[in-house]
Amino acid sequence: MDEIYTWIRNIVIYMIMNTIIMNLLGNKSYKKYVSIVSGMILVLIVVSPLMKFMKLDENLDYYLQINDFAIETSDFKNDLNRMEEKQSDAIFAEYQDKIRLQVKNLLLEESVHLDSFHLTIDKNTKSSTFGEILRMDMTANMEQNEEEDKEELLQIDEIDIARIGMEGQEEKTTQTLPSPMEINIKNKLSDFYNIEQGNINISIQGG
Repeated sequence: MDEIYTWIRNIVIYMIMNTIIMNLLGNKSYKKYVSIVSGMILVLIVVSPLMKFMKLDENLDYYLQINDFAIETSDFKNDLNRMEEKQSDAIFAEYQDKIRLQVKNLLLEESVHLDSFHLTIDKNTKSSTFGEILRMDMTANMEQNEEEDKEELLQIDEIDIARIGMEGQEEKTTQTLPSPMEINIKNKLSDFYNIEQGNINISIQGG
């Protein structure tokens, strides 16, 4: 009898609360969604004695616990992946800083100052070239020394290359060849880091 009394009391309390909530909502656009949820709650309240009698509530709790555990496990794995990505990014950043310092010192040996530096590294763990340097892009400038004779610096001017058009007309294109200094530094970097020279882009002002 006590269980039946409790069951009826729960239904009555629900009906009263549901009526109050629906009146407060008025003509809100989301009222129908609240009504759907409230209907599902009412179904659970009505069938709750049957669920207890058939011990379905215990099974429901069991499956809910399994679902909660699966969600927690998934969140934990995602957190681990994010931690691994952060650690990986930190390692690559430290690696890039180390190479930047090496390149800076190599350039200083040639009296060249490094201005900007960008390194492209293969970060795909499934790639056969994982961790290898794919490309280098940098800008630099010649070290200024008042005692040096500026006229001794070898400079290569822009070269105009004539090109014959389809109708026999000559078209001029301007092409800037790399300076001997840039070629020399490319050779050193290519040998030092085992990179093809075509993947090294360097621009030296005053070189």
